[in-house]
Amino acid sequence: MKTLTAARLLTLALLTALTGPALAHQGHSHTSPAVTIQSQDYKFVGPTSIPTGWTTFELRNAGKEPHHMQLVRLPSGMTQAAFLANLKQNEGAALASVEMVGGVGLLLPGQAQQVTLQLTEPGTYLELCFVPDAKGVPHLALGMVNAFQVTRAPGTAAQAQPPKADLQVKLQDFGFELPKGVTITEGAQVWAVENAGPEGHEMLVFRLAPGKTMADVAAYMAKPEGPMPMFPAGGAQAVTQGHTSYAHLNLTPGEYLLLCGIPSPANKGAPHAALGMIRPFRVVAKAPQN
Repeated sequence: MKTLTAARLLTLALLTALTGPALAHQGHSHTSPAVTIQSQDYKFVGPTSIPTGWTTFELRNAGKEPHHMQLVRLPSGMTQAAFLANLKQNEGAALASVEMVGGVGLLLPGQAQQVTLQLTEPGTYLELCFVPDAKGVPHLALGMVNAFQVTRAPGTAAQAQPPKADLQVKLQDFGFELPKGVTITEGAQVWAVENAGPEGHEMLVFRLAPGKTMADVAAYMAKPEGPMPMFPAGGAQAVTQGHTSYAHLNLTPGEYLLLCGIPSPANKGAPHAALGMIRPFRVVAKAPQN
């Protein structure tokens, strides 16, 4: 499984060394059904069956290590064992062979975040954690894989609507498109994250450590030594082209960056961040009320 770690060298392979304060993430109220998933060292705990339709997943990291939750739908005829075997051989190609439905970005112990996703098709879905342990072994290789069934919702149960988005983000090969001139303000907010593809993409959110710059981030990625210059702030895991997920974020003022670490099948497995899919942004304090 160490090929997985190598493919994500710019991102997940370094995150086990993270330290710092846990930032709470609270979502907006919405009408979609809510499903709570708990991440532990090394397993997911949650329901075994979920109906189709718009669904809000809340990931709560109850472990002692960082975790995220990537959801994929297996195509008809593909088994969990076959998919995991494909991951060992070529992560990018394996992910391209399934439907990436989304999920919650990287969380430190004690953090929680929500993401709203549309489960359109019944079938077998997997919850996966690609984050490596201290030895570089991906958590999924340690058992952090969980299967659940999505069943056709009866009647009007699948007609729930997604939450209202405060910001639209478009993922492309290879970059993040934010609305021109947008000012991102602190507080709870929902980001609609659309993959315009054609490759699968994720939107990991990091906050820069005090006094650090993007130059420090670039230097660390080139030579990962010492403390990391950034901390995870959640985000939205990978979706296949055409999908939109809704990340419920709670951001404090500061300097941030968006990053995609998915390996590119068309570019010899290079992480998308190495192909330019990394973008800084700033969160400003709310204006004082008169």
